Amino acid sequence: MGLDAVEIVLRTEDLFAITLTDDEAAQVRTVADFYALICSKLNLTPLPSPKTSAQLPVITHKEKFLSIFTKPTPLPAPPEVLPWSPQSIWDTLVSVFVDLQGLKPAQIVPQARIAQDLGVD
Repeated sequence: MGLDAVEIVLRTEDLFAITLTDDEAAQVRTVADFYALICSKLNLTPLPSPKTSAQLPVITHKEKFLSIFTKPTPLPAPPEVLPWSPQSIWDTLVSVFVDLQGLKPAQIVPQARIAQDLGVD
């Protein structure tokens, strides 16, 4: 598991207040696998075909320093997503990929393979 993948797992654990073992994380191949794992940790049934909402939760505050650089500061789970629902889990997971990998929300689909399709190493 590369640094990008570790960052995604750590950020996910923080946001959802869950613990993912190395073995569990190693079994994740697609975004749908990751989503199902998070839902199972929260005792929720995942949506069969999740769709991303138009408005994603904000999970990072970007603080400007110098004139062209920003420093991201992770935020706790936004109040509007709590208590967790299958939809808010999906949207927050999409936000993690967008935030940490610089991907577009449309790229994060259930069948996307995390390493091959999304370029997460």
